[in-house]
Amino acid sequence: MSKENRSLGLFSRIFRRNKKIVQEQSDASVEVTLEDFKLAQVARKEGRFTHKLYSINPGFFVIESYPVYEPFAYVNIVEDPNGKLIYEVQEISLTPEEERIYREIREHLVWELKPIASLDVDVANEIRKTARRIIKEFQIRFTRTPGLSWSKIMYYVERDVIGFGIIDPVFRDRYIEDISCNGPRKPVYVWHRKYESMPTNIEFPTEEELDEYILKLAHMAGKHISVAYPILDTILPGGHRLAATFKKEVSTAGSTFTIRKFSESPITIVDMILFRTISPEIAAYFWLAMDYKMTTLILGVTGAGKTTTLNALATLLRPTYKIVTIEDTPEIRLPQDNWVQLVSRPSYVGSGVGEISLFHLVKMALRYRPDVIIVGEVRGEEAYVLFQAIATGHSGMTTLHAENIDAAVKRLTSPPMNIPPSYIPLVNIAMVIRRVQVRDEKGRLRPARRITNVWEIKGYEDYVEIARWRPLEDEFTIDLGRSIILDKISDLTGLSKESLIEEVERRKKILQWLASRKLSDYKSVALNVYSYYLDPKSMLRKIEESS
Repeated sequence: MSKENRSLGLFSRIFRRNKKIVQEQSDASVEVTLEDFKLAQVARKEGRFTHKLYSINPGFFVIESYPVYEPFAYVNIVEDPNGKLIYEVQEISLTPEEERIYREIREHLVWELKPIASLDVDVANEIRKTARRIIKEFQIRFTRTPGLSWSKIMYYVERDVIGFGIIDPVFRDRYIEDISCNGPRKPVYVWHRKYESMPTNIEFPTEEELDEYILKLAHMAGKHISVAYPILDTILPGGHRLAATFKKEVSTAGSTFTIRKFSESPITIVDMILFRTISPEIAAYFWLAMDYKMTTLILGVTGAGKTTTLNALATLLRPTYKIVTIEDTPEIRLPQDNWVQLVSRPSYVGSGVGEISLFHLVKMALRYRPDVIIVGEVRGEEAYVLFQAIATGHSGMTTLHAENIDAAVKRLTSPPMNIPPSYIPLVNIAMVIRRVQVRDEKGRLRPARRITNVWEIKGYEDYVEIARWRPLEDEFTIDLGRSIILDKISDLTGLSKESLIEEVERRKKILQWLASRKLSDYKSVALNVYSYYLDPKSMLRKIEESS
């Protein structure tokens, strides 16, 4: 077989494998052809990229690489000679001919778009349809022009017109939590779930370009920012939280922005196992606890991963449970159908008139007759109402800013929460998640997150630690023999404690099987968790047959 045929066969295999993924990853469902993959490989060989690449420099190493929009945009985690990590966006640029056609298409798009007649119309979809029609007209005009990737041109049209422009590939990365820009001519920074804070190879070269980008974000959110009103706090399409300043009115370096990204595909319990944030056995223990609606409190400092852990555990709840979630910013995403999502609302006029607080929402949630109430974070009087709900038989899950269980109880029993000490045992399980330093394969310290302690609450100031993370070995220990929660479940079900420990082992096998096959997206996790709830024996047989 010739080298050319072997290469074509490789492209065919890549195309068959990735075409569906590309269409699933993109709301646009851009039709990517085999020719696009071939042209993309040529562009990579010629070094035609939109942003400066560090990975091609001597002494720089690529630690990890993954696609965010194949075959046009990839992400590389690059390490420089000093051990510093860089988030590198590898985006294939347009050729000069494609750039000329792209600009013409954008001009036509501006003239062709008509005002939207109804608020019910999906604006992005209308723009997409118009863009596709214009591109088809251009394809007829440029039939004889070789080497054009119409899918790539459509990618850039969508990126710049419908999407988030220069940082759109970063938005497509499910591992990114925050995106921030500290001013022009400075690298955009990201917070990666695996590698934490890193500079990128993206920057805004001039103040004018950054100002225009801030205005674009404001318009996307349907809000206003100007020299007269230079501060903006709003929600972008897709649920992303934007905080921005305009020009040098309040930020001396010029316009700035920070975006707290809302993930369409949240981190799951299987992701946490793969990241070594939690062990399979502790995860299986929590799965059993969620099954029997044990009240759970997740502790940690800012940015430790409390909400991510809350979301991952809530995915393990039975699909038959009715769940109500209450948040300031909508971050929790659950696969359950019987789920009501409530979000607080600030005052319209700044004096408290029209404000809907977490306190009001927790009170109202009781009218929904939920099996489980999930509060994104308790910090005020809503904590008292939540504990009253738990006392009346509802299950609850929430997060709290605290370093350990003692600090958490002190916060709960002090103003403004004022939980009576006698109510503290209503919480069954408390855990703390921390940002720690662990050594990688080369012995270098790297940031990581670990669930360092798990307690069961027997009474006020009476806690049983059943699991702990050992930092020297980076291993977890768990002693289910001491578990009072398993004793409670035993009383509820009539099952012996030994049989419940065996059940934890069975669920541990399922989670290990999912992790070994990298089935970590929340739909796959939910599907297999539900399959186990419906028919445990069939699920275990499936695992044994595939092993």
